[in-house]
Amino acid sequence: MFWDILRNAKRARDSGQVSVGATCKETGIQPISKEEIDTIARTIGDGPIGLAHHEPDDGAEAHRCFENATMKVTRDGGQVMFGWTFHSRLVENIPGPGYLFAAHHAVWHAPDGRLVDVTPHPDPKHRPLGPDGSILFLVDRNAVPVQTGNQVAPRPTRFFARDADPRLLTYVEELNRKENEACSEIYAQGDEASR
Repeated sequence: MFWDILRNAKRARDSGQVSVGATCKETGIQPISKEEIDTIARTIGDGPIGLAHHEPDDGAEAHRCFENATMKVTRDGGQVMFGWTFHSRLVENIPGPGYLFAAHHAVWHAPDGRLVDVTPHPDPKHRPLGPDGSILFLVDRNAVPVQTGNQVAPRPTRFFARDADPRLLTYVEELNRKENEACSEIYAQGDEASR
């Protein structure tokens, strides 16, 4: 059933545009094409892109996807599936389409084959892209969180400019640099704490 979900998601995406629902209308973000998502996804990994149903679980907390998915597996079986969600942002002082980013994420792969995002996203600004209450999810079996001492840390978020404006390219390059630095510090602190 998992692969059926991915095939259905592919058919939906093959229509040309990835619907981002109310997010697009509320923020003025331009529609995002299937080709744009596919191009970014291939720079991250070669896993399939599909839809995960968004069904926040009781007791799940925002921004704690690894713990939430693990709790769900412990309670209801299945397995944790690691990968990436996609998000879009505009840059206030740089006109144009803004940038996309891929955030490290975990979902529940239910025993019946469904992919389910059990983590709540209460702030619409932080909700991943996806149509009709689902989220786009790039499965990446190599995206296991980094174990740092006694805590689990995400892989660095990856930022991608949506056009070639030099100001946007510089802005996104700086976002990537800062994210990699911040993650390196988190990993180092966890390693020091475990000694």
